[in-house]
Amino acid sequence: MKGFEQSIEVNWTAAWQDSRFRWQLILALAVFAIFPWKADDYFQWIQQREGIVMQDVILANIPAKNVSIPIFAIIYVSVVYLIVRIIRQPKHFLWFAWAFNIETLLRFACIYGVALNPPAGLVDLHDPIAELFIYGENLAITKDLFFSGHTATMVFVCYFLTNKMERNIAFLFTAILVVLLLVQHVHYSLDILAAPVATWIAIKLAKRLIA
Repeated sequence: MKGFEQSIEVNWTAAWQDSRFRWQLILALAVFAIFPWKADDYFQWIQQREGIVMQDVILANIPAKNVSIPIFAIIYVSVVYLIVRIIRQPKHFLWFAWAFNIETLLRFACIYGVALNPPAGLVDLHDPIAELFIYGENLAITKDLFFSGHTATMVFVCYFLTNKMERNIAFLFTAILVVLLLVQHVHYSLDILAAPVATWIAIKLAKRLIA
């Protein structure tokens, strides 16, 4: 643990001397801070909007069940592990931070442009962190569909974990998560399929931005 803490201190002290890195990180964190502040109003508006119900052959053949706990167990454990793994690499962390911001902006834009009503049989998904910091006690959000932010998050984990064994485990967890999302009927199949594409675009744009 001591070596881990020392490597963080040494690497971040060196990176912080670079004014370009310093301002890119400050701006990334500032942009990230805006999302919890404004997301609730945005999603409440989305929730009031009428959209279309897509015909999804895959969902039609899967009985809906509440699997919120394993869904968020996978997501939060994976994200915490990823941050622990990349925190010693300041530039890698900066890349991830900007990729996450860009992906979030892309998702907000896609949700705005693709008005969807929830899939038939949807079981409300309860995210304890989002409910605490974003949604509060307001109307439950079920129309933030295209594309799947849950899937996108796991794609980040798969991409930024460079160790082969860790990445293979992340792929396995991602596959399990996809199945669970379909079981809960919180996303259409298309929402899930689009997420890796959008996340890959965000990762590539972020790399160019901080280059």
